[in-house]
Amino acid sequence: MDFFKFLFSKIFLKNLIAAIIILVVIIFALNLYLDSYTHHNEYHLVPDLTNKSYEEAKKILEKRKMKIVIIDTVDYNPEFKKFAIVEQNPRKNDKVKVGRKIYVKLNNNKYALVSFPDIIGKSRRQALSLIKSSGLKVGKITTRPYFAEIVLKAYHKRDTLKHGSKVPKNSVINLIIGDGKRAVEEEENNGQKDTGESQQPDEDIQKTINNVIGN
Repeated sequence: MDFFKFLFSKIFLKNLIAAIIILVVIIFALNLYLDSYTHHNEYHLVPDLTNKSYEEAKKILEKRKMKIVIIDTVDYNPEFKKFAIVEQNPRKNDKVKVGRKIYVKLNNNKYALVSFPDIIGKSRRQALSLIKSSGLKVGKITTRPYFAEIVLKAYHKRDTLKHGSKVPKNSVINLIIGDGKRAVEEEENNGQKDTGESQQPDEDIQKTINNVIGN
């Protein structure tokens, strides 16, 4: 009975009300602290960092209380400056909280090297397809008297290319292709030169010819 009397006594009610008030104050203060710590409802628009250098982007983001993180580099793209930002996440104009990290990818400073495909002795159509699929471009195509319409020589600038040669991606490849109008006997006996090129087949081409005719 004394316990129930105490529950309904003025002293207990005063203590209960005081405890409730203290609890409410603690919860309110905790919410204010968390809002301040996590920057609740405080957002910024992500700026466009495209084609800006790392240092430029870092200064821009620091003013908006954001951080920049490089996650990768991509194949060289001539539309962007060397080592400039080509991709960003989050994207421009996205709303993010203060302190958010912006992840970026940088443009490389040169094209990656690719292996030159096996086109010597191949037909023109095959060669063009292989060159393009390797990330290279077809430049000048010159024909010279030869019994077959196949690739006789490939070169980049002044360098003669063979299967496996390393060349920068997007390089222009020039070709010398046989015109298919001269018989083998005429090729061997003529001994003339066209545009300064020897009429004798290259070693790689001769191997291809031997395989075809079964020698």
